[in-house]
Amino acid sequence: LMLSLCRNIVHSSLALKNGIWNKDGGHNLSGKIVGIIGVGYAGKELIRLLKPFRCKILANDIINQKSYYLKNNCVESSKEEIFKHADIVTIHTPLTKKTKFLINQKTLRMMKKEAFLINTARGAVVHQTALKEFLKKGSIAGAAVDVYDQEPPSDREFLRMPNLICTPHIGGGSQEAIQAMGLSAIG
Repeated sequence: LMLSLCRNIVHSSLALKNGIWNKDGGHNLSGKIVGIIGVGYAGKELIRLLKPFRCKILANDIINQKSYYLKNNCVESSKEEIFKHADIVTIHTPLTKKTKFLINQKTLRMMKKEAFLINTARGAVVHQTALKEFLKKGSIAGAAVDVYDQEPPSDREFLRMPNLICTPHIGGGSQEAIQAMGLSAIG
């Protein structure tokens, strides 16, 4: 999703399918500031995958992970620092009372206009109406979501936004991932 947002892959593909030859290749992921909120299993896997891109990684988690951050060249950061400085903010938290609507008008307002938001965690971590408003105004560059507060989502205007990549909650749904979960459950 990061690569697709940065390089305009989905937008360019849809335009070409509609007969529009748009060669806006966007920006490289390399060297970007990536803010990761939630550094559990998924957050750590993302950090591993980002290493070849030499991104500056701002990390935030409720658990003290200073040694992990030091070993993996991450900068422990507050959520506010992530919102203000990251080119890409990606959420990897469970849904709790503290994380419900963690991303809202206040936090979206802190983000850079050129920033992207990615939510593959839980739908209600992001206030979808606020995100829609910020995408519509161009107050942030774009977003990618795989989870929704209501599934399947019914807000067609939101789903059709040109600066939104939306997928139907398939992040952990590859055949291999489902098999691994099954094996883990019986093992």
